[in-house]
Amino acid sequence: MALLQRDSDPLALSAQWPCQVPLTEFETALELSMFRTGLSRSDWLKRLANDLHKPQLLPLLWLLPRGWKLSPAQLPPKLQALAGVLERGLLTPALLAALADDLPHLLPAPREGQGDALSLWSNRHQPPLPSTLVQLRQAAARSAEVAAGSDAAPTAAPTGSALSGGLVWQNLGLSFEQSSLERQLNRLVAQVLNRLGANRLGDDPWSFEGWTTSSSWLAQLQAEGWQARAQLRCSVASFGLGACLPLETGQWSQVPLALPIRTGLLGADGEELQSLLPHSCLELELSGPTELIRLQYYQGTEGLCGWEALNDLHRPWQNDRHNGTVHYLGEPYEGERLLQLMDLLEVIALVHNLEASERQLLQGGYGSLGFCIDSSALIQQVLEGRCQLFPVLIGGIWRERLLRRVQQLGSAADPWLDPYRNALLTLPHDGSSHGDVAKGAKERLQTCQPLNSPFVLVQQRAAPVPPGSP
Repeated sequence: MALLQRDSDPLALSAQWPCQVPLTEFETALELSMFRTGLSRSDWLKRLANDLHKPQLLPLLWLLPRGWKLSPAQLPPKLQALAGVLERGLLTPALLAALADDLPHLLPAPREGQGDALSLWSNRHQPPLPSTLVQLRQAAARSAEVAAGSDAAPTAAPTGSALSGGLVWQNLGLSFEQSSLERQLNRLVAQVLNRLGANRLGDDPWSFEGWTTSSSWLAQLQAEGWQARAQLRCSVASFGLGACLPLETGQWSQVPLALPIRTGLLGADGEELQSLLPHSCLELELSGPTELIRLQYYQGTEGLCGWEALNDLHRPWQNDRHNGTVHYLGEPYEGERLLQLMDLLEVIALVHNLEASERQLLQGGYGSLGFCIDSSALIQQVLEGRCQLFPVLIGGIWRERLLRRVQQLGSAADPWLDPYRNALLTLPHDGSSHGDVAKGAKERLQTCQPLNSPFVLVQQRAAPVPPGSP
């Protein structure tokens, strides 16, 4: 397993990587933006620091190159401790695990009226959901009409959004894979599956098409001829942060972003391996006579553990289903196996959202109860008795609290509670690895990397894209 030299740019790109849109390396984009302003690097960074009141830009503290790091004194007080850590180098799994309890406090506060994890999961404080698929289609059409224009892929920089020099913290000029109507339907179906799962709370049962669980509704869809499949996936994480630079042609050059980490693992040459932090989720695709619905399940920053629409901008260097930048793990879940999975997902969401709400955890327990990669790891550990993801960071005290929550529910409440409990006990933790444990961690690190990527760091250990991959 290869690695970059210690002082190399972990976000370096391969000039030979084929891409249908122009790409510019992050550090090159920073230099070009600074050059166009005529500012010194110090003054340019001061301008950037003024932008960090915007929560979506917080990952920049992490991924700025070594020579571009913001000093703690330049930042608001609540960010200075984290900046002090990052100023000295990249985060490790051990540091990430230690910061897990603090990271939610650095994320944006919940929107007014957003509610806690249980409220979001059960759709409380929201307009009532349609109870039939026909009504859901009609609601999606109305939402798409209202969102027309504002829901389109951004093509021009909003006024005041560009840092002087033209660098814009968005991916402009890209498109969505699905129409506005399809994305609205994705959003509503995610809410339906969450609401059906929340029936496990035992109060105010709700039905959709006459069914009260997600597995029973999916069974009905399959009986009607719908195709349904789910699969765990990994890609390079950027926490939604994007960037691009204007070209003289009036188009945009995209700036691929990722979050580099030290792995805490030793390479063959005795130096520590670097990697790019993965994003992971369970992808669910429902194909009907006229619809293609795409959803994702994870422990996310949206404030709950559960379903969300899979409505990301199409970034060909990060989330393309066909070019290897998305790596699908294991065999897809289909048929009866998928229905069993849906029951398990409801149980995991029940445990995590109860714990998050009763402890009033910010962002629904994101970080404390695991990151997106931890929820994927739990699913695989329960269903397959193995874990192929790295780094797994859900900490010991939070595992103990989740185990206590399972005990309070009682295993008789659902047969999936015991397998979930066993998965919490056996799932690895990547805060510190050595010996045989380190060997297994390296194998997991390799397995969850993209199969294809413009990032040189990923290419060094990427495998060819297998024929017929999703």
